[in-house]
Amino acid sequence: MNETTAVMLERVLVALMIGVLIGLDRERAEVRKARQMFAGVRTFPLVALAGAIPVLLVDRVGPLLLAVSLLAIAAVAVVSYVRSSATGDVGATTEVAAVATFLLGALAGAGQLVVAGACGVAVAVLLVAKPKLEAFSRALSPEELTAALELAVITVIVLPVLPNRGYGPWHVLNPREIWLVVVLVTALSFVGFVAMRLLGERRGMQVTGAVGGLVSSTAVTMAMAERSRADQGLGRAAAAAAVVASSIMPLRMAVLAGAVNAGMLPRLLPVVGAMALAGLVAAWVLSRRRPDETDESGTRIRNPFSVVAALSFAAIYGVVLLVVRGAGEYFGSGGTFAAAGLSAVADVDAVTIAFSRLGPGAAGWQTPAAAVTVAAVTNTVVKLGIALGMGAGRFRRYAAVSLAAIAAAGAVAGVIVYTSF
Repeated sequence: MNETTAVMLERVLVALMIGVLIGLDRERAEVRKARQMFAGVRTFPLVALAGAIPVLLVDRVGPLLLAVSLLAIAAVAVVSYVRSSATGDVGATTEVAAVATFLLGALAGAGQLVVAGACGVAVAVLLVAKPKLEAFSRALSPEELTAALELAVITVIVLPVLPNRGYGPWHVLNPREIWLVVVLVTALSFVGFVAMRLLGERRGMQVTGAVGGLVSSTAVTMAMAERSRADQGLGRAAAAAAVVASSIMPLRMAVLAGAVNAGMLPRLLPVVGAMALAGLVAAWVLSRRRPDETDESGTRIRNPFSVVAALSFAAIYGVVLLVVRGAGEYFGSGGTFAAAGLSAVADVDAVTIAFSRLGPGAAGWQTPAAAVTVAAVTNTVVKLGIALGMGAGRFRRYAAVSLAAIAAAGAVAGVIVYTSF
């Protein structure tokens, strides 16, 4: 077998796999709908081959065969759609999937195997996830749908037109970099919100806490505190959810730090790992339900994104940048830690990103990592105060002890890590 034949067979094999992957779902859809479709697990691989083979022969026969093949597949799809519409079924998913499979087969035939394979998987996921996507779409309120579109606008339209240069004292205020951070944080929060909607808000308080921790652990703590006041019998479960959210918070900080500057992670991971471990152990102990307790939660976590929230975070982040840089310039490391602690009362994400973006100091990453640790511990103590001030019954005791354990774990780990070098 010569090299040319091996390459052609590889491309044909990828095209076949794409067709089989998409055809499997269409075959299942035929069973679910109890009616015959024009293409299934056998036809879709053939459609992919119909796209790949003309591309492989384009040097010998030209592009005419590819165009004729596409018209043939499109004609079959149109006929199928007309026939199905006559019976009252106006869906065109299978027909459009057939055309997409043909084009992916052509892409594989052209040698773009990774792109074709990735797109094939994406098409299959979209087809399989139809029930969840439809449920998520129906669950969205008009306001939440508008917020999702606004998130797309600030990402695709606003970000590219912002100037990429520094302004203000020390030139630390770069509009494009600040807005990129806004997009990163709001997108992460929106992912947590989407996950919560897909999982369902009544799948248990611990699930709500875990996914809500990606949105805002402070918001989850406040929501669970209010829940404990409404029903003191749920104090233990509500405390477990709040603790889970606070356990996710340091992991979220690590993700943000690594996304901005991976150099921060080696010094930061021991601390966030200790805090997350302490919190998860405490949450596991609390989640061991008693007979008189349930895990149903009526707490609703709203979509965390809005234009006002994005602008507010941008303003907070800009102020944090100035405070952190000014504290370091005028007061040294002591001022840096004080700035980190005070800023964390407002927003721990902004502090994390600000120190990660500023990079290592004279002593390397030790000082910025220690400052982020101060922010994480301070923010946890703030949530401890929220639990005591807003909670009721057993929630106050369970949440306070657990959050204190998380803060202590972070402080002890920080002392060990940052004073041993």
